Amino acid sequence: MRDPFFRLTRRQRWRTVAWRLRRALGAPAPRSPARMPEDAPAHLLLVGVDTLRADHLGCQGYGRETSPRLDHLVSTGTRFADVTAPAPWTLPSFTGALTGLMPGLHGAHLGGDARNMDKQAPGRVRPGVVTLAAHLQAQGYRTAAFYANQFFAFGLAESFGTHAYHNLPAADMLAMAHDWLRRNADRPCFCFVLVNDPHEPTTPPWNDLAPFLPAPAPTDAQLADLARWGGTAWPHLGRAADAGAADVRAALDVKIAIYDATIRQVDRAIGNLQDALQSCGLADRTLVSVFSDHGEEFLDHAAWAAQWDHDPRGLRGIGHGQSHFQELLHVPWLAWGTGVPKGVVVEAPASLLDLAPTVLDWLGLPPLPPVALPGDVPPGLASALVGRSLAAAATHPAPAATDAPARLRLAEAIAYGPDLVAVRQGNWKFIAARDGRPLALFDLAADPAEQHDAAAAHPDVLARMTAVVEAWRASGAGACETVQGAEWGDLDGVVRERLRDMGYSE
Repeated sequence: MRDPFFRLTRRQRWRTVAWRLRRALGAPAPRSPARMPEDAPAHLLLVGVDTLRADHLGCQGYGRETSPRLDHLVSTGTRFADVTAPAPWTLPSFTGALTGLMPGLHGAHLGGDARNMDKQAPGRVRPGVVTLAAHLQAQGYRTAAFYANQFFAFGLAESFGTHAYHNLPAADMLAMAHDWLRRNADRPCFCFVLVNDPHEPTTPPWNDLAPFLPAPAPTDAQLADLARWGGTAWPHLGRAADAGAADVRAALDVKIAIYDATIRQVDRAIGNLQDALQSCGLADRTLVSVFSDHGEEFLDHAAWAAQWDHDPRGLRGIGHGQSHFQELLHVPWLAWGTGVPKGVVVEAPASLLDLAPTVLDWLGLPPLPPVALPGDVPPGLASALVGRSLAAAATHPAPAATDAPARLRLAEAIAYGPDLVAVRQGNWKFIAARDGRPLALFDLAADPAEQHDAAAAHPDVLARMTAVVEAWRASGAGACETVQGAEWGDLDGVVRERLRDMGYSE
């Protein structure tokens, strides 16, 4: 079978073959897992899909068939349609989802006035922060995490009873999770699995890629070049002088096709996992939720990036971690299974911080312990810094307009550039430097692609949003810029090697 990415995936393929061999030679799981007592809470299986933007799923309106299995599965459960990530890259966003806290409170992010993750390592989860895994262990759960992105091991993985890094494709990561659940199903289990296939380098199987490729089909060399962002057989997408040039747009079409194929790859793996849960009798006692940490930019805002020119890498409008536009902050959150309302779409504003409180509510378990916020946090801002359960909203969904004007949603902790923040309230989206300098105000109802700055036309909204940023900065919860991580050279060599595999560090 054709494989244009063979040279890029040789190490992963050997690891995959070795893992599958060990699995085949290991002790087989029982045909039927041991059953929990009927009054025990359900198992929880969370699947984090790194770098999955919401608008590339069929259930979110995408025109390509990237997610047929997920679209069907969530039709039997609940989909949150308008979810904001607390940060545009992996560590602070997943930590927010699993603690219910903004990055400025949980501490797992980059610090300093000008961030550059290629040079600077992030901080870890702060001591005393309670993760969902630690909380569920206190409720009697067995816990395990299997992750294909090493950033999960900056304080999150260590809160699980079992945890392991594996640079394997989604199908194998999910099979690993299934094996663990079957072996441990006599007690309530919480398993988190992080798949990394949509993250660069994107190297989908040919059978998934071929249906998405434009004609004429690119050469293997061209496809391999766009496993990242080009620069050899294609123009480098992030360094192109003219983002609208024909050769740049042609390369972009192929890059998006490769990205979409990785989503289809993950979709099939999740569908197979659900089939396996059904076959072994675990599906009726398991709550499954699939979500992403952030999206990916494909020159959506290259002109804005050129105007602001703040990325220390000299890149414009590609990847993630460098901005707070919707292609990075609008993420999917899907759920089905035990306790989850069926056939529901929640249009009301949601934050990824709400995930842990909501699944605990669905499981019928106590909430995460309350967090003591600094005394100078205004009440209206405080509600945006900590997640809330949306179980009631899923049971009785209401039109988005009933909640949208009141709720603030925040994002911070970029990885490349100055300390930028974003504020959402209703249809309004404000991006600013944390020192209060406005960058842009968008009306997402009239301008969902965020291409027209509405600040001059709406000075009242600008003043209101600026006041939120000023209050956030002045409060003790707005100290995101003061946290400093280590230098890459100070980290363990194995950690550095794993992160270099994903292009994170030099």
